[in-house]
Amino acid sequence: MSPAGITLLMLAGFAGFGWLAWRKLAIVAALQPEVRWDHPAARLKAVLVNGFLQQRMIARDWKPGLMHAVIFLGFMALLVRKLQLIAIGYHEPFVYPGLAGGLFAGLKDIVELAVLGALAHAFWRRYVLRPQRLEKNREALLVLVLITVIMVTDLLYDGFRFALFSAADAGIAHERDFAFAGSALASTFAGWPQGTLQAGYELSYWVQLATVFGFLVLLPTGEHFHIVTALPALFFRRGGPTNVVPAVDLEKMMSDDADAGELRVGVHTARDLSWKDGLDVFTCTECGRCKDACPTYLTGKPLSLKWVNDSLKHHLLEQRETLLAPPPKADAAAADDPLPPLVGSVIGEDTLWACTTCGYCEAACPIELEHLSKFYKLRQHRVMMDGEFPHELKPVFEAYESQSNPWGLPSQTRADWASDLNLPRLTDVAQAAEFDMLFYVGSAQSFDPRGQKIARAFVAILQAAGVRFAILGDAETSTGECVRRAGNEMLFQQLATTLVGTLNGLGVKRIVTCDPHAFNSLKNEYPAFGGHYDLEHHTQTIARLLSEGRITLAPSFERVVFHDPCYLGRHNGEYEAPRQVIGRLAKDAPLEFALQREKAMCCGAGGARMWLEETIGTRINVARTEQALELAPKVIATACPYCAVMIGDGLKTLGREAEVASKDIAELVAEALVRPAPH
Repeated sequence: MSPAGITLLMLAGFAGFGWLAWRKLAIVAALQPEVRWDHPAARLKAVLVNGFLQQRMIARDWKPGLMHAVIFLGFMALLVRKLQLIAIGYHEPFVYPGLAGGLFAGLKDIVELAVLGALAHAFWRRYVLRPQRLEKNREALLVLVLITVIMVTDLLYDGFRFALFSAADAGIAHERDFAFAGSALASTFAGWPQGTLQAGYELSYWVQLATVFGFLVLLPTGEHFHIVTALPALFFRRGGPTNVVPAVDLEKMMSDDADAGELRVGVHTARDLSWKDGLDVFTCTECGRCKDACPTYLTGKPLSLKWVNDSLKHHLLEQRETLLAPPPKADAAAADDPLPPLVGSVIGEDTLWACTTCGYCEAACPIELEHLSKFYKLRQHRVMMDGEFPHELKPVFEAYESQSNPWGLPSQTRADWASDLNLPRLTDVAQAAEFDMLFYVGSAQSFDPRGQKIARAFVAILQAAGVRFAILGDAETSTGECVRRAGNEMLFQQLATTLVGTLNGLGVKRIVTCDPHAFNSLKNEYPAFGGHYDLEHHTQTIARLLSEGRITLAPSFERVVFHDPCYLGRHNGEYEAPRQVIGRLAKDAPLEFALQREKAMCCGAGGARMWLEETIGTRINVARTEQALELAPKVIATACPYCAVMIGDGLKTLGREAEVASKDIAELVAEALVRPAPH
C-alpha cells in the first residue's frame, strides 16, 4: 500500500467535506439565535432512542424503519473498519489485536451482509414497490449504489487479503478464523494466480477507500447531509408539544420606546428564521413520511413538509452571500433589505394557508424536524405586519373582536342553548367550592346548532352521573385558539387575558370541555398568561365516570368507527379514553380507520381552515369521510364539535347522511344511558 496515496486521499476527502459542509453550516450560524440546549439529559436520551436505536422510525413503519436502522447501524459499526483500512495504508499487516480483533472480524461480516440485505430491500421498495411518498431521486440511487460498492469491495478485499497472506501472517490468519464471509471468498480465490490475487487485493482496497472518501465529499451537497446533521438536530429538537405557537412580546411591540427598525414579528425573510429552522432545512432526509397522512398532500394541496424544506433549502443556498453579509442597519427601510419575503417568492400564499396545523408531519418525522412553528411565525408576520391574509378571515377576526365568537352573534346570547336546562352558573369565588368542575362550553357549542346538540348531550350525562358542575353563561368568552393559529397573536392575547381574568376571578380550578382546541389552549397555552387549570376532555370525563360506576351504558350501536381529533390525539396524546367509551356502547368490535391514532388524518377544520374555502384539490372533510365509508360503518363517532360539522358535511356531500350517522361520543353515550327505573 502507499502511505502517500492514503494521505492524499484523506486530505482531499476531509478538505472537500469540510469546505462543502461549512457552506451550509455558515448559513445556519448566521440565522437568529435560539436557546436549544436546556434539559441536556432528555436531549441525549432522544439522540440515543430515536437516533442510534431508530425507535421512532421503526415504531411507525417497521419494514422501512428496520431497513434504515440496519444501514445506519452498519455505517456506525463499519467506521471502526475504515480506521483499520487507513492504518493498513501505512502498515500493511495491521490487524486489531487478540480475541477482540477476531470477534470484530466476524461481527463485521454479519453487519455487511445485513446491510446488503437492507440495501436489496431498499432497491426493491424504491424501484419495484414505489410507494407514493417516494419521489424520483437520482441522489438516492447514487447513494444506494455507493453503499453497495463499499460493502461488496470490503468483502472482496478480505477474500483477496486472506488468500494472499493468511498462510504466512498469524494475525491475518486469526482474523480469517472469525471472518466467515471473507474466509469463504478466500477459499474460492485459492487457486487463482498470484498476480490476479494481488491485483484484486489492491483494486478492492483503493476502490473501497476512494468510494468512502468520495461519499464523504458528496454528503454535504444533498439530502444525505442528514447523516451528519440528524443526531445534532435530534439533540436540539424542541421536545415539547408540536402545537406550541411562538409568542410575540406585545408589550414591547406597543411600547413608545419600541424601535420600528429592530421590531421583529414573526418571519418575513430568511434572515428572520432561527438557526434551528436552518438546521432542520438542511437535515430533511426527504423520506416523504410527512406525506403519508398529511391532509393537504393527500387532497392535492401545494403543501408538504418535505416540499417546504426543499424550497427553503434552495433559497438559503441562493441567498448565502446576502445572509452572511452584515444585515441592514436597524433604521433602514424594509425595501433596502436585499432578501425577498419568504411568502410569495419561496412559499406560496396557498401553501401557507393550506396548513391545518394537524401536526402529522412533525409526528411522522423520524428526526423530529419542526414545521408548525415556522408557519405560525410566517402567518404572524402576514397578519400583524403586512395586513395580508385570506379575505374570509377578515369578518372572523372582526367577529371575535366584537362578540368573542367567530359567527359574530351577540355575546349575551351565549347561554341561550341551555335556557331550558336550568343549569347553575358560576358567578363568584365563594360559589366555586360547591362545584366539582366548570363546563367550558366554547363558541362552537354555544352558537352552532350542531355543537349545541353535543353540549346538551354532555349535560345529560353529567346530570345522570350526579356531577356538580356549572357554566359561565354570558360571562364565558372565547379562548382565541383559532385566531392564534391564523397568525393574529394580538387578538389572541386580548381574548386570553380576558378569559384568564374571568376564570381566575371566579376561582376556577378544574375545567371540562368538549372542544379539543379549547382543551389544548387552556391546558398548554394559558399557563403563560397566568391561567393554571386542571383540564379534562369530555371523553376523559365520560371514561372516568364509567370506570367509577356512576353511569351505565347499554350496548346500542353497531359498526362504529372513531375519527381521532388532531388536538386531542396527536397534540395531547389521548387515544384511549374515546375508545374505552365506544367499547362500552358498541354491540360489536369498533372499527378503525386505516389512518388512525398517531396516523389519523385531519378533518380539515384546524388552523382556522374551518373558515376558509377549499378551492384546490379535493375537500379534506370529504376525503376523510370517504376513508370512513370504505369500512361500511353505521356510525362515524367524533369527539370535537368542528370534526362533527366537517364529517357531517362530508356525508351530506356524498349523499350518505341518511344511511350513516355522524355523532359525537357524548351523543352516543346520552342515547345509550341506562337510567334507573322510577320508584
